Amino acid sequence: MPPTQTETGNDSNNGSRQTTGTQVQEKPQTSEPEQQQSPKPEIPPQKPWQKIPKPVRILGVIALVAGVGFGAYRLFFYHPDENGIFLSGRIEGYETDVSAKIGGRVANVAAREGDLVKPGQLLVELDDSDTRAQLQGAIARVRAAQERLQRTHQQLPVLQAQLAQASLTTQQSGQDSEGRVLESENSVAASRSQLAEAQENLILARAKQRRTSFLYGQGAVSAQQQDEDNASFGTAQARVAAAKQQVDSAQGRLKQAQATAQNPSIRATQELQVQKQIAQAQTDIAVSQQEYQDAKANQAQIQANLNYLVVKSPMEGDVITRSVEPGEVVAAGAPLLTLVNKNQLYLRGFVPEGQIGKVRIGQSAQVYLDAFPDRPLEATVSRIDPKASFTPENTYFKKDRVTQVFGVELTLKNSEGLAKQGMPADGRVLLPESDRKQSKILLPGALGFINSTITDLTHRTAFIPQFP
Repeated sequence: MPPTQTETGNDSNNGSRQTTGTQVQEKPQTSEPEQQQSPKPEIPPQKPWQKIPKPVRILGVIALVAGVGFGAYRLFFYHPDENGIFLSGRIEGYETDVSAKIGGRVANVAAREGDLVKPGQLLVELDDSDTRAQLQGAIARVRAAQERLQRTHQQLPVLQAQLAQASLTTQQSGQDSEGRVLESENSVAASRSQLAEAQENLILARAKQRRTSFLYGQGAVSAQQQDEDNASFGTAQARVAAAKQQVDSAQGRLKQAQATAQNPSIRATQELQVQKQIAQAQTDIAVSQQEYQDAKANQAQIQANLNYLVVKSPMEGDVITRSVEPGEVVAAGAPLLTLVNKNQLYLRGFVPEGQIGKVRIGQSAQVYLDAFPDRPLEATVSRIDPKASFTPENTYFKKDRVTQVFGVELTLKNSEGLAKQGMPADGRVLLPESDRKQSKILLPGALGFINSTITDLTHRTAFIPQFP
């Protein structure tokens, strides 16, 4: 008979049927003794997974598909909190190298690694013996310059008094010269008047002497009278000569007085000399003042250098590096200690390229420390890298571009002393209300995709080959 197709395990009485998958081939019926004498067909050994019941195997496949779907959901769609973009990284801070402006030998180091320092706290002291000696010399030079300045200031009033006296003398001499000129003019006038009178007397004496001589020749007068008139004539001549000399002398004094009155440089010689001395004193005062200022500036510079030898903390922070020890000689500007500002700590992490568009500078965020997972620290987005980082360096395929990330820094507003540099931490950038609505749409879609996949695979398990 031709083979017919039946369901497996339809008729248990037909022992002569042979099962091959879902096809069964009928053999000719024989008698019961023949059936007992004929050898039974050999059944191949079953594999271990074939011993598992079919319902269990179906449930296993469903569980496997559900696990894969749940893993994909957790990996690509699940977030602990829809309001945020999550990132992980390390706590970092801004490091400051503390150094001295001048070099010298280290005398004391007052801080070690791990110490918390406050603003103005002593960190390092350099040897100041040489600088203090320079400061003493600068102080002595300042005092000397100050004394010179005082002396020059004291000389100026004396010279000014001399100038006033010289000015009065000049004015008085001018008035005296005018008086002498006037006196000389009067003297010249009086001498000329006397000369004119003497000349008149001479004319009268000559006329009388001539008359007497004529009369004497006539015998009208005596010889004595003639002698007297001759003597009077000679006296008149002498008086005229003397009057002429007085006139000449008076004119000479007048010329001298006029010359003195008309020459002011001769009268102001002493006054000019005093004025020159005052000008020199004022110059000395200016020079002394400049020397005093230079000495004070030098003293201030040395005092500043002395202060530079004491290095104090510029901020509150932790000491992370101690680069020098007492006895070492350091150069100007060489790092002595390295501090990290505990008030400016930040979390450095990376955000995928697909989510970086939702992150903006100034956006609120939270930072979670491993030691305090239930105590978030308030933070703010302070920096976003302008360029993406990715692996490999050059991407040419779309599936590789998912590895592109952007560096983001979340600056802690108040670390409360809990965060330390180098600690691993997680961050969450809080999203605005509009971004949260978009993220809520993704979850139902993802769950629907996983549900349809599981349903489809469940229906397909109905066609799994059946085994005894």
